[in-house]
Amino acid sequence: MPVDERFPRLLSPLAVRGHELRNRIVFTAHTTSFGEGGVPGDRAVAYYEARAAGGAALIVMEPLPVHPTGGVTPQNYRFDGPGFVDGLRRVVDAVHRHGATLVSQLYHLGPNADDTATLRERWAASERAVPDGPGMLHALDEVDIAALLEGHEQAARAAVAGGADGVECMFAYDTLVDGFMAARWNRRTDGYGGSLENRMRLAREILAALRDVVGPRRLLGVTLSAGLGEYVDAAAHLAERCDVDYVAIGNGSYSAPHLIIPPMGTPLGMGVALAAPVKERLPGVAIVAEGRINHPALGERALTEGACDLVGMTRAMIADPDMPAKAARGELETIRPCIGDNLCIARRIRKFPIACLQNPAAGFEAAQPRPAGRGGRRVVVVGGGVAGLEAARRAAELGDSVTLVERDPELGGQVRLLERLPGREEYGLAVDWRRRELTRLGVDVRLRGQAAADDIAALRPDLVVVATGSDPPPVAEGVLTSADVLGRVSPPPGAAVVVDEQGHHEGFGVAELLAAGGRQVTLVAVAGRAGSELDDAFALPLGLERLRTAGVAVIEGYALDEIGPGRVLLRRVYDGRPRTLEAEGVVLAGRRSARGELVPLLRARGVAAVAVGDARAPRQVADAIREGHAAAGASALA
Repeated sequence: MPVDERFPRLLSPLAVRGHELRNRIVFTAHTTSFGEGGVPGDRAVAYYEARAAGGAALIVMEPLPVHPTGGVTPQNYRFDGPGFVDGLRRVVDAVHRHGATLVSQLYHLGPNADDTATLRERWAASERAVPDGPGMLHALDEVDIAALLEGHEQAARAAVAGGADGVECMFAYDTLVDGFMAARWNRRTDGYGGSLENRMRLAREILAALRDVVGPRRLLGVTLSAGLGEYVDAAAHLAERCDVDYVAIGNGSYSAPHLIIPPMGTPLGMGVALAAPVKERLPGVAIVAEGRINHPALGERALTEGACDLVGMTRAMIADPDMPAKAARGELETIRPCIGDNLCIARRIRKFPIACLQNPAAGFEAAQPRPAGRGGRRVVVVGGGVAGLEAARRAAELGDSVTLVERDPELGGQVRLLERLPGREEYGLAVDWRRRELTRLGVDVRLRGQAAADDIAALRPDLVVVATGSDPPPVAEGVLTSADVLGRVSPPPGAAVVVDEQGHHEGFGVAELLAAGGRQVTLVAVAGRAGSELDDAFALPLGLERLRTAGVAVIEGYALDEIGPGRVLLRRVYDGRPRTLEAEGVVLAGRRSARGELVPLLRARGVAAVAVGDARAPRQVADAIREGHAAAGASALA
């Protein structure tokens, strides 16, 4: 791989226990939920191979539960299941073909395992309340500890049999072993509790057993979390007493999930500073930094500053598997950026395979049509929001002749409004990257264009993708919509009430914007809990903190009866009790209506047409991008 002079450290090789890592970029472990009967199947093979082909140096395989009580999803891999070793071997061979190294991560999620998936009790160092439900955790006894050690050994043997270059232990995020390390959770009075030496004993025993299994030539790594107050001491303790090759430093816990996988609105590269003290303490051990390192320049800076030896750029490579190779070629403008939307983790939390807002092909690499086998169609895209931009981009990438017609003077549609929300500025990157790609691919973009059915039909298209978006909800005179506020229409001076029917970023952001202007603002969540749609994406803690900082009052547990100028009538869900809120300004962050009337008009003229995104049914940005991609790739949308 060539080395761009801007990234001499990031793209330089690193030797770790005789394994030559071709650069410093790590695709760290994450649960994809691609498992098929406990086995890595075709989907997993294609997913990891794409990242290896794109230039990743070290790929850490999806976490492998070491005990029946330790999993989190029905799709977890099962190291003792039939076909696992052969399935892993297929992944390893695919990754090795492209020059990458693969390590298998082992874990036990302990208090944060999912008992609906495992049908077992949850384990912990000491008895305490289950963190997210009724019941108590089971404190491990000596029989359980022996079973845990044996499970790690068996899982490691399966990884070695499958050809993995090593194993990594996830001792982080308030999982089982992390809980033994943490003084706040470990109340044991035996040899596994009390002093740091005792609290680290289980981790030492596991790592010693694993080194015996993997032997002297394979890699052995460990991930710790800065959420453990003594994480620097813990890292030093393990590095000095165990034969480990690298230590990765994450952050947060399942009670602070926005630090594990930081969402949009958090600082870029926020995890680098947490790795730096570990690197200073352990100069002879390879240290991995992670946490919103989403661009090669951030990775280069972390390495140049000496904060780490390797950088975890996982979501960056979910969004663009070819990011390392593009950086090496100097093609930075073509890198599809991760914007921290966190659809990936939101899907996993709901027990579905992960997906990516920016990259609809993530997880579907094997099913994507290839440009060489397509081309020659005349495709017209009506609408330049993200659905239309993605449809045009993908069609052009596949070799079609593409014209995009947008009635406004600029591209971006509603996303150009969403990027005005506090902390949501990165939404604009989804537009900017696609706009650049249309230029690179030679798409004919017609701004302020006519989109009447006869005008479109006159272009004689083989396919029309209708991405005309949606309209805000109708409101009475004197009431504003969130789109009005984002379009810089201000309510009258004084207090304001924002009625949120979406439970997403829009209501939160509009309330924060109004409060920033000095208003007294109340957000009424009528779609359930405030920010209910943000929880699975790990964005809710940050969103609520922003509201608190802005001084926004939040009301939950009410349904909307009536909204009008200066007044909102509510009804308490619990008992139907009415409540009236009065304010000078009333804003509705409401449900929109599809603007898809062009489709039947085109079809009546014999033109093949399909609606995508909000023109099909108003939903989220990820839905719009996915449907634009699918329509261009000839995936049927009836």
